[in-house]
Amino acid sequence: MSNSLLLVDYENVHQVDFDRLDEGFQVMIFVGASQKSVPVSMVACTQKLGNRVEWHRVDGNGSNALDFYIACQLGRIIETAPSIQCIVLSRDKGFDPLLRHLNRSGLKCRRINSLLELDPKSASTEEPNYKRVFELLSKTIKPKRPRKRTTLAQHISAMFQKKISQPDVDRIIDLLFANKMISESNNVITYAF
Repeated sequence: MSNSLLLVDYENVHQVDFDRLDEGFQVMIFVGASQKSVPVSMVACTQKLGNRVEWHRVDGNGSNALDFYIACQLGRIIETAPSIQCIVLSRDKGFDPLLRHLNRSGLKCRRINSLLELDPKSASTEEPNYKRVFELLSKTIKPKRPRKRTTLAQHISAMFQKKISQPDVDRIIDLLFANKMISESNNVITYAF
């Protein structure tokens, strides 16, 4: 078995750069019942992982159905391999109390918002586009800042007069998460600055 397990909440995190993972990672991707398709680019990217990736479709609908599947699978894995490091890729802070409990029991678990958090060196605050977004958001009165990820993405795109690509916008948002400048709970963004 691998030394690290990445459990992906695909209902919550849609763009994942699996090239960032080293060979020590096993990956489980959880897809919600209402998600009817997965982009071909995502499937092609995961094929490189071979038998180190598993897809799990959640059967039922409900506000936290997928989260319960992830929690159950996390428990199963830890029961059979207690030394494995488990990382939940999700912007849902609802996992945090469970992961804190598991850590107090001597296990190694954490939640990340972006794979950039696995390699802090790549989450540079010196990138010019990131710096500009951070400066402009800092000057924006807190109640006027975007509260949803989609509106934040639109807001960032507008900062660059829509001359910035969507992957660049997503990277800036990932950097904000990786640098703990923003967090998200129940699809609402909170700013730490």
